[in-house]
Amino acid sequence: MAIKKYATQQEYNAATKSTTESTVSLITAGNQVKVDGINVETTEPKIGDAIYLDGTTIHIIARETLNRTLIPSGWTYKGLVLERVSQDFIAMLYGNEFPSYKYLDVCQYTISAISSTTLAINLRMSPDYSVNTTVNVTLTSAAINATSASEISAAVAAKASAVGDTKAWWAYLADDNGNKVDSGGTKIIIQCDACVDYRFYNVSATGCTIAHTTWGDMPESSWYMKVNGQSTNYRGLMNFAGAKSYWGTNGRTPDANVAVGGEAGNTNPMSEAAYNSSQYAAAIRAYYPTYEDYLRGEFGIEYPQLFGCFGLPRAIELSAKYGLLTAPTKDGSTKYKYPALAWAAGLTPMQGADGDTYPFYLWGVQEGVLVHDDDNLAIINDCQTKANKTTLANSSLRWFAQRYGVYTAWIFYGNTRALNYSNVNDAFQCGAVSLFKYK
Repeated sequence: MAIKKYATQQEYNAATKSTTESTVSLITAGNQVKVDGINVETTEPKIGDAIYLDGTTIHIIARETLNRTLIPSGWTYKGLVLERVSQDFIAMLYGNEFPSYKYLDVCQYTISAISSTTLAINLRMSPDYSVNTTVNVTLTSAAINATSASEISAAVAAKASAVGDTKAWWAYLADDNGNKVDSGGTKIIIQCDACVDYRFYNVSATGCTIAHTTWGDMPESSWYMKVNGQSTNYRGLMNFAGAKSYWGTNGRTPDANVAVGGEAGNTNPMSEAAYNSSQYAAAIRAYYPTYEDYLRGEFGIEYPQLFGCFGLPRAIELSAKYGLLTAPTKDGSTKYKYPALAWAAGLTPMQGADGDTYPFYLWGVQEGVLVHDDDNLAIINDCQTKANKTTLANSSLRWFAQRYGVYTAWIFYGNTRALNYSNVNDAFQCGAVSLFKYK
């Protein structure tokens, strides 16, 4: 690329730049380097750079120079760079994968102990999922074994048929890890094989101990955690627009001197109004020129702990560990235990020029926090606009591949810009990301 030198910013602004080829300009007075022209391919990917696929070749185009009208007709826009991770980078994907709606769980219930040969198990079966359907079971013995599993399986299948539930209900003997076994099991799993309309509730029974099945150490949390690990009343707000709005109503008004460097043990930030006007906040205002600076500086509000968003795993870590966990089905095949993760991991991977494949993953909380930070969202949407794609808005509900509790998973509430949770049988948008190698 040609290099042109300009003595001043004004001289640079007045110059005629190429619209058909890329050039580099140097403004000597300020020692600024400007990349002019169109579609500069970069080997130093950064957030907001566009990703195009040309057959099996991946091209990273600098966001600042992107001109979609001059992109070769055979290239397909796949998304944009979201985050560098060592010598790899995470891409946020755009396309048919992105706006899909998925459920975040499957239906399994674990019987861990049997105290009677007469059981009454309360399940939710169609056509009315709002009420319990009681399955009565008579066992040969009060033991967790293959015979009991077979008797429970027959009973739940018969009850489902009787109430008009056409999905496959059954039960099987399992080991500590939930794997189906023929003998020596430690639990009995009652399962519904369908992939939609799973109903989550506090399952109950008499004559046995039953609970919704959890899978290994799938991460979950019921507390928002500050960067220092202490529980706080933080709402998990994911950008400053939401934070200002929330703390403007819920923040405290100082009634004593507020010292820079500490909130005297109070984890609730002052409201923006108090920051702006309270006589007790004078030292804070002198030290932090803006309210955002105050929130960042006093409360450690920086990605990935943006507003106390803790160190939850990335989507890639979750999917690698849990995305392809399977369970046996009644017909002898298998199904995914965590279909939203499996959906992303199971999409056809992109193929790199060197033969590497790049699978897709559902957003984790880490990616969601990064995407919905105000500054980052502006960069992302600039790329989306230049690529003639729909921009992202902080107004939608979006799932993350992260458990919150047994019956819930993390979700971004766009209307309040808060990180919260919802029942896993709800269906909301999913976002997909992929991990690319840095070449």
